[in-house]
This record gives sequence, C-alpha cells and structure tokens, in this order.
Amino acid sequence: MSYLDLETDPRVSPVDDVKTAVRPGFRPDIEGLRALAVLLVVLYHCGVGGFGGGFVGVDVFFVISGFLITSQLAREAATTGRVRIGRFYARRALRLLPAATLVLVCTLAAAWCWMPPVRLRAIAGDALAGAGYVLNLRLIQVGNDYRSSGASPSPLQHFWSLAVEEQFYLVIPLLAVLGLVLLRRRAVFAGLLTALVAASFVFSVTSSGTDPVAAYLGAPARAWELGAGALLALALPRVRVLRVLAPPLRWAGLAAIGFGAVTFGETTPFPGWPAAIPVLGALAVLAAGTASPGRTLTVPLLEFIGARSYSWYLWHWPVLVVAPYLLGHEIELPERLLAALVALGLAAVTYSMVEQPLRHHPELRQKSWRAGLLAVGLTVTTVAVALLVPMLPARQTQGEGVATGLDLAGTGPARDRQLSGRLEAAALVTALPRNLRPSLAQARTDDPAIARNGCLVPVGATLSPEHCESLGHAGGRVTVVLFGDSHAAQWYPALNALAQRRNWRLAVFTKLMCTPAEVELYAEQFRGRYETCDAWRQNAIGRIQELRPNLVVMTSIADHMDLLEHTGDPDGTWARGWATTAGRLRSATADLVFLADTPKAKGDVPECLSQNPRDVQACAQSPQRAAGSGRRTRIAGEVASAGARVIDPTPWFCDVSSCPVVVDDTLVYRDDNHITGRYVRTLAPLLLDELVRGAEPARSVRDVRSGRASAS
Repeated sequence: MSYLDLETDPRVSPVDDVKTAVRPGFRPDIEGLRALAVLLVVLYHCGVGGFGGGFVGVDVFFVISGFLITSQLAREAATTGRVRIGRFYARRALRLLPAATLVLVCTLAAAWCWMPPVRLRAIAGDALAGAGYVLNLRLIQVGNDYRSSGASPSPLQHFWSLAVEEQFYLVIPLLAVLGLVLLRRRAVFAGLLTALVAASFVFSVTSSGTDPVAAYLGAPARAWELGAGALLALALPRVRVLRVLAPPLRWAGLAAIGFGAVTFGETTPFPGWPAAIPVLGALAVLAAGTASPGRTLTVPLLEFIGARSYSWYLWHWPVLVVAPYLLGHEIELPERLLAALVALGLAAVTYSMVEQPLRHHPELRQKSWRAGLLAVGLTVTTVAVALLVPMLPARQTQGEGVATGLDLAGTGPARDRQLSGRLEAAALVTALPRNLRPSLAQARTDDPAIARNGCLVPVGATLSPEHCESLGHAGGRVTVVLFGDSHAAQWYPALNALAQRRNWRLAVFTKLMCTPAEVELYAEQFRGRYETCDAWRQNAIGRIQELRPNLVVMTSIADHMDLLEHTGDPDGTWARGWATTAGRLRSATADLVFLADTPKAKGDVPECLSQNPRDVQACAQSPQRAAGSGRRTRIAGEVASAGARVIDPTPWFCDVSSCPVVVDDTLVYRDDNHITGRYVRTLAPLLLDELVRGAEPARSVRDVRSGRASAS
C-alpha cells in the first residue's frame, strides 16, 4: 500500500512529545520501490541469470511495510490521541485477505486439476497455514527435511513472508499504544522499537549460522527489517532530508539494493548481516522520497507494477510451480518469463476487481466489525476449501488389479533368479496395482525407524547418540556397523532384520546429507562449509575404530552433494575422499564393505505414479540414466584399492532394459532418490548373501553368517 492518507489530514497532536506526524499524501516513489522489489523477486524465481540475490526484494518489502504501518499509527495517535487496534486489524484484513483468499482457493483448485494427487494433502495443509499466517512456522518445522527430501516446492510456500509481516503486526500496535497513547511519548515508542530492532538483528546474525532455516523464515530474525522501516517513519518528521541531498541518497539506496540482487546468492549467509545492505538501501530511498519523489521511481510503468505488486507476488509463484504440470514438461527460462507475465495479468484483474473495490468499500471502511466479519468469512472459505480438496475423488483411477506379494524364497542363486524375473515382468506392467504397498499416500512415511529414534542425526548435530551403537540384537557377539547418510539409513530395515535374525549387534552412524568420504561439503542450510558434517564424521570414525566391528557397511548418495571447492576433477576428489575413509577403517574391522549407491530415479516416483496410474512405465528410469555419472565407477575402483569390498545393488533394481518403480505389489521409491522400507526389507536375503560372500576367511564368513566370535 502506498497511500499514507487513510482518513483525515493531520493536525496538532494532543499527545505531549508527539507534535508532528508523517505528512499524508500519495508517494509515487514508494510505488516504484515496490515495483523494483517485486521485479527482483520474480526475476530470481524465474531463474534469470545475474539475479541470484533477487530474494532481497522481500527485505525491501519488509522495510516498506514497517514504514507505512508505523506512519499510520503515529499519525492516528497524533490526530486523535489514541490507537484503535480493532480498526487497525480491520484495515489490514481489507488490504490483505481478499487477494490472498482468491489465490489460496485458486491454487488449491489448480493443484487438484493438474498437480500430482499425492501432493494434495500437503498443499492443503500449506493453505491452512497460509490462511492463518503461520506458514513460516510450518516450513521451519520441516525445514531441513524440506531441503533434502527432493520433493518439488509447494505452490504456496511464498506465503511465509506474509506470515512474518502479520506476526510483526501483532506487536507494533501494542508498542504504539504503550508509547504514544498510554505514556504519550514518541521517544518511548522509538526506544521500544530500537530495542526490538537491536535484539532481532543480533538474533538474525547469530542464528543465520546455527539455524539458517529458522533465521530465513522466522519473524524473530526478520523483525528488525520491519522495525527499521518503523524507526524511519518516527524519525523523518524530526530529521528532514534536504531536497538537494535527495537524488544522491536515492541513487545510493538503489545501488545498495542492486548490489545485493546481483552479488548475493546461495552462498550468502542470509539474512544475517548481509541483509543490512538492501535494508539500508530501502531506508535511503524512502528517506529521499520525503524531500523529493524524483523521476527515477515515478515512471508510469513502475507505478502500474507497484500498485499491483502485492497481487503479482501472490500469483507469480503458484503459476511458476503449476505451469510444468499443466504443460506436461519442465519449463525453460522463456516459458518461465511468460508464466510470470500471465501472473501479472492475473494480478491486474485481482487488483481491479477484488483489491480495490473491497479496500475502498465505504461500508467496510467505516464499520470495522463488518470488515472483521468479511475477514472471518474469507478465512472460513479458505479453510473449507482446504479441507474439501483432499477428499474429492482423484481425477484419475489410482490403480487396477491386484498384484502378488514380493517374497523371495530359496537359496542365494534361486533368489537372484527370482528377483531378476520379477524385474523383467515389472518392466512390462502398465497399470498401478490397487494393493500397492506402501500406498502412494503413505510412501513418504515409509522411512527407516532410525529417522525417528535419533540415529539418523539432523543437519545441525555433530554426534550420534550412544544408544545407536546397540541396535539389532544388543547383546550380540558379532558387531555390524552401518555408516553414511540417508542413503545408508535407507538400508537399516534390511540390516536390522538380519541383525535380529542372526543375533548381531548393530551400530548405526548416519547423518542427513553427510558422506563418510573425507571431503569438504557445501551445505545450503549453512550457505557454506558443512562443518557439522566434518565434526560428526571424525567422531563416527573414531567410535567405529574403538568398536573393532566384525563388519562395516558404508555408503552415501553419489551425485547430489556439492563440494565446498569446485575443482577441475570433482570425481577424483570424491574417489580420493572415499579411499581415505576406507584406509582409516580397514585396519579396524574384519570386513569393510562399500555398498554402491542405489540407481537414480527418474523423478519423484509417488508424484509421477499418482499422475500416471495407467502408465507406470512413464515413471521408470533407463539403466543408463540410473547409473548416473562416471563418479560411481571411480569411487568403486579407489575404495577397492584401499581394501574394501564393493557391492553393487543395481541388479536388485534394474534389468537390461528398465529400472521399474513398482515390482509386484511393492513400491520401490518413496521420493526421487530414497527406497521404501518395504522394498529394502525384501532385499535383506540378497544383501546377506553379498555380505557373507567373499568375506575375509580369518574373521570370517561363518562368524558373520552364524553370529559367532568377535573382531578381537
């Protein structure tokens, strides 16, 4: 919103020390600044080169919001001697809810029409959180998993920024009442805001390194940005900007925003201290505009976009996310830009037919209770649609027929032949079986138990809990270690079943997105080196050496972790890192096994199958693509040279022509790269055959098979 004149002209305040207020009037430069902010965000989300830091547009929005809201509150206190909180929230509802409700409802409808049915429940949950302005809290709760799960983004996740603003709006009117009304001192209000800004900024800087997901999405780490705009609104009536200084101040502010947009990126620790650059830039532009709006930000096109920036922000992300499903293919940059223009068209219609009529409706503006009833009605509408959509019948049949259970019996060679035959048969299946296990809706939760008992440690952890060394048969004399990331953890159901059956003690050292290989990883969560992985790896290797296990099985994902430093030979760096770890562990164990990574899936398998229940093979991967890069071959060669045995599980997933995603009644993948627990458990006998085949005779095939002896 860029209108500061909400009701009446300002007059001398009856409140002592609140002598002046921000002068009302239309601020075309603010419309231009809003246009700049939304353009940066849209270009960033479209993937336009050179705008890797376009996310700073959100920070500019925060500053503008804090400035305008505080201007309104200060002027109301100055002219009436009070702040009507009910009226404040009624106006906020009129400004934000109509367009937001329209986008939420339309996005839910679009998701039902075009997006994978298996995702509807999660998207509906996002809509409920969006309607309650708590989506940022929902995203924080699943933040680390969200970044590592491989799932495509939610079409509503951009509502996190609206949640931050609304959470700030719960605080700012109360501070205004205390400082401007009860104590009748502008200085008190400013002091409270200053304390809030200082505390929030310190928290932002510190948490950006320790809990970056919460820092990026949470109101405590973002409040200082809105508070900075609020402080500017209080300062400007007393600190005037000379007209001659306005142009250089404005250009300096725009330069700061532009600097952040073109130089920041995924490695920038954000928000943290770097956010101060676009925030200070926005403050400079707003301050300059009080002296002279200038011509830079007041061209008609920018005013047009700025007026519709809120609606464009709401529409652009759902359109970008839904478009590939609607068109049936991934969209490239030209199509993404076209989708953004379509979103701008939707925004223009929303602005003219929804935002403006309701925002300026005289009955709603004059009677706060009517605006409140409208807000309740809109919220109830969103909640009702969000609850209804997942219950609607799927637009396609979910499956047909009943498949036999996948149960491998007999001796080792016989089991190999059985699975090979079933993979060949699976490559010919066209329709999804009705008795699929796990079902598509349950696939994501068919993860290993160690994901819930603390033994698949989170990104921020540096130690595996002690109890993770005594799983399986805790009193067993044979100790088997599972070591790696989530791709190691996915084998836990099979190893645990073997441990229970063979009386092995199973020790598990697994950590999200952390490879056993001695390499320095880049972590998006920390926008830098994955230091907690380094610390965890060293601790795990030390504890494995102390255990002196009979068998160590180590593995990790092969192609989806980034090195901190990009070298000319990244595959060689990975291979040498694995060899180093193998060398450190080889002397500590009777048998060291490198379990090569599982074949790559074509995409998110449950999503694909929910869209193609009558064409299962559309979701299958070719063996050539499933093999991934040549990195796997180099790693296998290096770890073999370092003394580890290499087990390649590819024949358990692929035949010569295809890597099926459904075998008999069993779903193979639970997302785009992890295997379901059910399929892993069916592979337990084959895994046992490989583990004992070729094991070092001295300490010993018979011991591992029967559960005797120790690695003394």
